[in-house]
Amino acid sequence: MGKIIIPNIASLMDGGEPVCVTFDKRADAEPSDLLYCEMIQKARHGECYSIAAQSCPVGAYVLGVSDDAPHDYYLRSGRYINMQAAQRASGSLPKIVKPYRSIRIKPLSGNEEKFDVLILYVTPERAMRIVQAHSYTSGVRTVIDTLGAASVCGDCTALALEMGLGLSFGCKGSRKHSEYGDNEMPLGIRFDIVGKIEEELSRIPGTRD
Repeated sequence: MGKIIIPNIASLMDGGEPVCVTFDKRADAEPSDLLYCEMIQKARHGECYSIAAQSCPVGAYVLGVSDDAPHDYYLRSGRYINMQAAQRASGSLPKIVKPYRSIRIKPLSGNEEKFDVLILYVTPERAMRIVQAHSYTSGVRTVIDTLGAASVCGDCTALALEMGLGLSFGCKGSRKHSEYGDNEMPLGIRFDIVGKIEEELSRIPGTRD
């Protein structure tokens, strides 16, 4: 396929580059001791991964590897007041339903195949510009659907696959373990609308115009 050139989108990140995530039917990968969000952050700075699984129990559920909803983990961690709230939260998590056998994670510059989701880390103003570009031709509002949990795996990957665009304020786990900036928002864009957003970013007015 060759490299996808999207300078308008890529320029929205102050550090590193967008990350391509591909859910692959090839079974040529091993499990990783890293968390999914850690690998996304490392890929932002040039690392490449091909994994059969990752080490976060919440991520395992969201990425469709495990059927064990993480309500016990959520309750033990103090995220919710009681088991009822923890079960409601874990039951609302988005989940990958696409069949696959490995996950390939690469920086945009190192990817030469069709991917499923593009993940960025952007400031709120630049997230705003992506939303504006997304609605440029339709005028349709973008729905922000988040729980403050499972942000990179759930909001920016599983939900982006389902809805096209997944915006997140991050979550405790991903901010703690992958250490992206407090001024950054993770954001996921499904492959089929990446080109549209790239084109429309050049058409919308600048923030300070």
